[in-house]
Amino acid sequence: MSIRARIVTAGLIALGVGSAVVVPAAVAPAPAHAATYFGAIAFSPSTGATGRAWDYPNSSQAQSAAMNVCYQSDCKVVSWFADGCGAIASSPSYWGFGSASNLYDAEAQARYNAGGGYIYDWVCTSGHS
Repeated sequence: MSIRARIVTAGLIALGVGSAVVVPAAVAPAPAHAATYFGAIAFSPSTGATGRAWDYPNSSQAQSAAMNVCYQSDCKVVSWFADGCGAIASSPSYWGFGSASNLYDAEAQARYNAGGGYIYDWVCTSGHS
């Protein structure tokens, strides 16, 4: 192989490697605004029944879905949230409710509002546990 053929071959190889490095940069980035998901928890104080809903496109649909699966006449939405979590805590004297961007903080808020106790129920939207 002549020197000229070697230089041309080396140049084509370099051009191919350079193109391979540049091509991924042309891929479009992910959208800047991801979807917002809503969730809610409904609760019946007389029976302790709960209804949970998550990953709905708006708050009213999440609250309606939670009420529809609570199955008691005295159910009320006690927590609703966007891109986060909700929790219910129970203590010997009180029920407490909380919501936050993550489960740990939602549970802490619910326990604080109940005056201590334990977590009775919880739910999070996708990606926010």
